[in-house]
Amino acid sequence: MQLNKIIIHELAKESGSNETDLQRSKELVDIDENSMGLIDALNKSYNRDKVLYAIFDDEEGKHFPEKFEEYVATDQNDEQFIALTRNLIGNLEGFIKPVNLATGGYFVFADYESIDNNYIGIFLIRDTEGKTLSKTANSFSINSIEYVDTGNLAMACRINLDRYTEDEDHYLSLTQLRQQEISEYFKNWISIKQLESSSEYTKQLYNIITQIERPINPETDEEYEIENFRNLVFNYVSSNPNKIVNLRDLSQHFYDDPDTINDYANENNIIIDTEFRYNTRQLKRFVKLEVNRDGISFKISRGTFEDKVRFSDDDQSLVIIESNSFANALRNELNNANNQNK
Repeated sequence: MQLNKIIIHELAKESGSNETDLQRSKELVDIDENSMGLIDALNKSYNRDKVLYAIFDDEEGKHFPEKFEEYVATDQNDEQFIALTRNLIGNLEGFIKPVNLATGGYFVFADYESIDNNYIGIFLIRDTEGKTLSKTANSFSINSIEYVDTGNLAMACRINLDRYTEDEDHYLSLTQLRQQEISEYFKNWISIKQLESSSEYTKQLYNIITQIERPINPETDEEYEIENFRNLVFNYVSSNPNKIVNLRDLSQHFYDDPDTINDYANENNIIIDTEFRYNTRQLKRFVKLEVNRDGISFKISRGTFEDKVRFSDDDQSLVIIESNSFANALRNELNNANNQNK
């Protein structure tokens, strides 16, 4: 990880009150072992949290997206970064005041690089022990990172600058909170538009399960066969009556580690919400399709259909298989059979 810029502002608010106290820093935090350790810890906590992907709401008058777009069009130097964050945190104060149950904290803005991606991260942490951050004349100093963990990360947003500047979707992601009222002001401040696609996320899950290192089958002490693993995932996911896939639960079930699947997605830049509603049609790609007709036995993974196998558009009686390895194997079998009959 490489840290380029970091600044911290304090927006204090007590639950049950509509009073706020905003302390805006005038200078960046020094980049040293502690500040790099802080962002590294927060980024790791973020990756292990429940995350949803989105884009900015592009309606006119949305403050955060407009100011962020203006910033990206600049040189993005230190002064412009400070000005952006001071402006945004000032705008946030108006969103948090009316939310009775919301509490403030320290808002850490960071420009950093991780796994070949450039990010602007915004992390709300609550330094309850008072041992991580201390106020200076114009900024904050970071004393220790040992108290920063998932429990301290209250809310967070991460903007992938590479995806944003290349005009790709899903450049924005946020941690999800169960307290709807509290998290809603954070979403409204950033102005997000969710691109929910149960079909797309179910496809991505299929790709992950196909590519990831498979868990060990306790009966054989070897990796599960791919078809077997897909069937197990299908059975586990489809057993949820609410049709919800939680990647952390899925990972815990098969790997005894809630982070294995999320880590794989992050390391391979795979865009997928940590929790989503699965698409029934796409989920069927996980299980085999088997048909026996006219002396022909046909068995494939559903995920292969429309990739290697498809129906002819011109003749309903034709099924087209496009696979060199399958064609060669079939030729070899026919040749062997012919040779044996001579």
